[in-house]
Amino acid sequence: MSDSISGARSPRQLSWDTILFIGLWAALFWSSELSGLVIPTNQFDTTLIAHLTRVLDFAPLSAFMVITLIAYIVADMVLTDHRQFVLKLAAVWVTILAFVVMPTVAAILYRHNSAPYLYIHDGAIQIEEAVKFLLAGKNPYAENYTATPMAQWAFHEPGLDVNPSLFHLPYHPGMILVTVPLYLLSEVTLGWFDQRFVYLLMFFALALMLLSAGRTPRERLGALMVVALNPLFVPFFIEGRNDVVVLFWLIGAILLLQRNRSAWAGFWFAGAAASKQTAWFMIPFFLFYLLKDTAVTQWRVLLARVKPLVPGAVLLTATLLPFFLWNPAAFVEDTVNYQSGISSNTPTYPIKSLGLGDLALGLGWIKSSTDTFPFSIFQIVLGGLTLILLLWLQWRHNTIAQMALNYAILFFVFAFFSRTFNDNHLGFALTCFILPSFLAEANPSS
Repeated sequence: MSDSISGARSPRQLSWDTILFIGLWAALFWSSELSGLVIPTNQFDTTLIAHLTRVLDFAPLSAFMVITLIAYIVADMVLTDHRQFVLKLAAVWVTILAFVVMPTVAAILYRHNSAPYLYIHDGAIQIEEAVKFLLAGKNPYAENYTATPMAQWAFHEPGLDVNPSLFHLPYHPGMILVTVPLYLLSEVTLGWFDQRFVYLLMFFALALMLLSAGRTPRERLGALMVVALNPLFVPFFIEGRNDVVVLFWLIGAILLLQRNRSAWAGFWFAGAAASKQTAWFMIPFFLFYLLKDTAVTQWRVLLARVKPLVPGAVLLTATLLPFFLWNPAAFVEDTVNYQSGISSNTPTYPIKSLGLGDLALGLGWIKSSTDTFPFSIFQIVLGGLTLILLLWLQWRHNTIAQMALNYAILFFVFAFFSRTFNDNHLGFALTCFILPSFLAEANPSS
């Protein structure tokens, strides 16, 4: 099967992007149907997430979605070239609007018309409240969130009566700072704000970037679909988890690397690193790619290649350092110790893991989800060995795709052996595994 959209398909042969679309469409359609069987409650957040994906009860949307599926398949078998791409892209956008955008907007309105702690993830509430603290001149890393709507958010973990996150802000300040302008604008115009306003804007921008990052029309469609229609991304995006923020910055950086704009790529990568710790696993591979085959002894060449990274380094430092200096102990406690399960002043966050944590609990190595366990040893040893292997692979094939794949592998290793490896983390990792297959390399003529 050709990767370019250049001719009509055999009636008995579908292209790989059509098979991908059918699979993702079917998964979202089925989950939306199943959500109709879930009765939303205020006690269990999972039921609220499932309920938010329910869009098929808005007649005649289900029929329109089936027509959309048919349109993509017909385009694949009958149309050619640009017309085929346009119709397929239209089908993808309709699917995104139906299964992602509409439920997200509905969730925002449900929350606005009910209570500020319903129909949203507690992480999104915390960012909103952190913005309020910052605008009031208070350090969001030194404050607790017991007097905010986050305290009323449904939290049910064995062995814990109180959500430990009420006493820790685990996200880097970039997440807060990018929210401030839209928060102020929304308060002035609407009189209220929802963190998903920020995520929706980033989502649309990310979708457009993905359509530019692929090598061929089909791969551009594939890149868009594996993110925007990923069944392990969509429900968590609707709920208000923030993986879209890291993807937005990282894909922007990759797009700029493809155009040989290393200084701007460094600036965008700094935006990712300033927003969330998951982006930091890209650092060694990003630097290795930019330095390429420069020997340490070639200090003039090395300096020339490092110089474009200065603006990004300044941005990262200017974002993190003021909050660190404001209260070093609080900043380290929230963004490092709490994330590592070694918090000193509050209950340790319970083990929530699809990896080693669940394995250790299931096999009886740990009696309770609140017990300590040397996750960091596994992460350092196995993560370190993985890093060495991946750098060797990148030394042999120093490409954008290899850089991105290495990031996905290293992140997955650290996440698997961490105390917290959630469903959205798995979805993020799988997305990062697949995306490199669609990424174009740097344009020599840029």
